[in-house]
Amino acid sequence: MNNAIDKKTIPAVSGQRAGHATRLLDLRALMSLALERRLADRFVPELRREVFDALATAPRNRVSLEGGFLTIDLREPRRDLATALRALRRARDLVVSDPDIMGGAPVFRGTRIPVHPIATLIGQGSTERDLLEAYPRLTAEMVHLAPTYAAAYPLRGRPRAQPWHDQPPVQSTRRKLATIEAG
Repeated sequence: MNNAIDKKTIPAVSGQRAGHATRLLDLRALMSLALERRLADRFVPELRREVFDALATAPRNRVSLEGGFLTIDLREPRRDLATALRALRRARDLVVSDPDIMGGAPVFRGTRIPVHPIATLIGQGSTERDLLEAYPRLTAEMVHLAPTYAAAYPLRGRPRAQPWHDQPPVQSTRRKLATIEAG
């Protein structure tokens, strides 16, 4: 996504969010981004840019874009975008960011459970069942929508360094397998 915006394939405007400069996408740019995912490996950037320019000038209720030998059906990308936007709205409704709660970190409403670590755990392979057992105040919907929220609102800056990654273990023991008693 950032690459498409940087290369000006997808139009973005500069704006402010939480006091920081950021790039914002309007509905047509989001539609262009949905098409970008489908067209990136099939068409060169110049042709994709022409498609996105045609999309920007087309009426909003248009169901296809036609140009020469190319016809692009817009119904499926529009449906997918509408579904994703509904999920994002629901995720935003489930999250609150209050300076008095966890220093302002986004947490699930009614809990002190931060959203981004839950999304990270899901990305690392944790199952919904594991997370619901570990965090009883979470609902299945919260677990399902955490990655959506985290992708739309990433944490600013570089990821924090985890100091234990570059250090040797505090203690290490070697034993032969035959000497370990079955428990």
